[in-house]
Amino acid sequence: MNRTAVVLLASGLSRRYGRRDKMLADLGGQPLIEHAAHMITDVDPLARVAVCPSDRPQIGERLINRFVVAVNKKPRQGLGHSIAVGVNVALQFKPDAILVVMGDMPFVESWILEGVIQRLGSGGVDIVHSGGAHGTRPPTAFGPACFDQLAALDGDDGAKAIIGQGGFNVVGFSAPPPLLFDIDTKDDLDLARQQLAIRKRYANIDAPTSVEELEIAPIDLGPQQTAGVSFGAHRR
Repeated sequence: MNRTAVVLLASGLSRRYGRRDKMLADLGGQPLIEHAAHMITDVDPLARVAVCPSDRPQIGERLINRFVVAVNKKPRQGLGHSIAVGVNVALQFKPDAILVVMGDMPFVESWILEGVIQRLGSGGVDIVHSGGAHGTRPPTAFGPACFDQLAALDGDDGAKAIIGQGGFNVVGFSAPPPLLFDIDTKDDLDLARQQLAIRKRYANIDAPTSVEELEIAPIDLGPQQTAGVSFGAHRR
């Protein structure tokens, strides 16, 4: 990870969530964005860059002591533009890899980031996503061959065109789907709160000795969350 720049995306418009910014919505006693931000601080990358909206300074103010804040002045230009804003700042650190992480995915764990980067460095691989057989999902790592195209992204399709164009060697890491749950709506946030409550309950008791002892209720990801999901516009 020490030659990787991590780009945390936190400047979406939250169109499906409602009028308030979902990144500041309470989840477990802290804003949603803090879950991804705290997880990233558990790893030791070359640089941490957070893409934050200019019209909601509260987000950048929360992250500025832990991240280089890249201000997105044009969030309405879409996810691709947000990625480009972060990548152009990340490139100033001369990384060997860029890892894009979404701010609305509170259950991603640091070992997933480390695993994705390790797979990228295995030789002959240009892009590694976390979805495996469940479809292309972030977090996603990009090698140097992708940097120019990432820096020029624009519009609502995110990195979908780069990943799907056929010019790069793309592989999946196969992270557990429940850890890749993202929050687009208030119903999604309610599900995340339920799951977080279950996790906290089991964290306060002795660890189970077998899988059969667990009674964790799975998150219903729905068909769009588990099959053919792309790193693109509908994630917002």
